[in-house]
Amino acid sequence: MQFSTDVEHMFTQEEIEEILKDEQNFYIEHAEKNWLNRYFKIKAMANETKVPSIISSISDMPQGSSNFKKSKTEMYALKTIQASEWLEILHSTIDSLSPIEQKLIELKYLRRRNDGSRYSDEVIYPQLFVGKTRYYEIKKEALEILGRHLYGVFAERGFS
Repeated sequence: MQFSTDVEHMFTQEEIEEILKDEQNFYIEHAEKNWLNRYFKIKAMANETKVPSIISSISDMPQGSSNFKKSKTEMYALKTIQASEWLEILHSTIDSLSPIEQKLIELKYLRRRNDGSRYSDEVIYPQLFVGKTRYYEIKKEALEILGRHLYGVFAERGFS
């Protein structure tokens, strides 16, 4: 109990609010940069079926156990599995949000216009039946929650 009292006297209220704001911005940026902005690329990788070239190579270098190489087919299969796992984690985390937060994330980050760009916020908030100010509050909260959960997975499993 004494520790928390000491800490309270070390920082001003403004400093505490600034620290919390920085933390919130970190998680929002993590959700957008490491997960949502990569969504379509990872989704394409998960759905991609590549057939590797079937070309033999001859080498005079011995193939010892320390120089073990996976086949190209196996590498493609592993990448597809990892991409599918990544998508599964993202979708299950999105499913843990409130319905309006889920819809906002889906409309803003998981759908594209015909030209490949994202829908603007001005197009999305009327679809959610909320005002502009409330929309940005929901968006900020949803991204922070998403970022916190996904950062835990990121640290635990080493997704990058």
